[in-house]
Amino acid sequence: MAPQQELNGLFRALKQVLKTQGLRYRDLAVMLETSEVTVKRLFQEQDCKMSRLTEICEVLGISLTELMSLAEHTPTEPSTLSTETEQALAEKPALFSCLVLLLSGFSSHDIAHANQLSQADTYRYMRELEKLQLLRLGKNDSVHLTVQVPIRWRLDGPLHQMLVQINQAFIEHTINEQHSGNFPFFSTSRLLSQHSAKQLQEEVNQLYQRFQKQASLDQLFYPVETLVPYKMVTTLAPFTVSKFFELPPFDEQP
Repeated sequence: MAPQQELNGLFRALKQVLKTQGLRYRDLAVMLETSEVTVKRLFQEQDCKMSRLTEICEVLGISLTELMSLAEHTPTEPSTLSTETEQALAEKPALFSCLVLLLSGFSSHDIAHANQLSQADTYRYMRELEKLQLLRLGKNDSVHLTVQVPIRWRLDGPLHQMLVQINQAFIEHTINEQHSGNFPFFSTSRLLSQHSAKQLQEEVNQLYQRFQKQASLDQLFYPVETLVPYKMVTTLAPFTVSKFFELPPFDEQP
């Protein structure tokens, strides 16, 4: 069974096909000779065998190859959680960390091993996330995420301070590791016209979309154990130089 993250792009494309053909989940359920509840759960959890996905394509009159092509050209729109859910995660940072690890492809076993958690502690973390309706526990405590990735966290929401700390730590890490030369890091400030800045900001946005799309494709075609988590931090914004470079009276220099 393919990891859940690998199927996100295909299910987004399937929803687009259903909308184009004027079909509802109820209609698809009839075509598949199953219940509407089963179809809704399938699209919510996005967790099925490729043979089942092929069957869905057949009843919709498209090939799996066509669906993959559609998925490749469908923008990856991040999902969001409710403010209440983000607040619950902000109040329990370890729970937020657990969710991020799961969203990044780590299994509950991987998380337990890396953090030296007991089976009981691991279950309690998963159960808390289930209470927030972020996952569903199955047989033998198997974990099925019920949220779509990627997730766009509210930068001005309950997780604000935690997101700032994570990104600051990541940027500091990449700067400190520049001697390895395995990844690019650029930081510069220049004078630009409003027109040029707007054009470059659009290119940054396109790079972000390309990053999301490539990640979806890699998760479709590569074994999950060969994939490595990568983080992309980009911005292009006005830089008030005087705010960051202040001078005290000459004799008061440290």
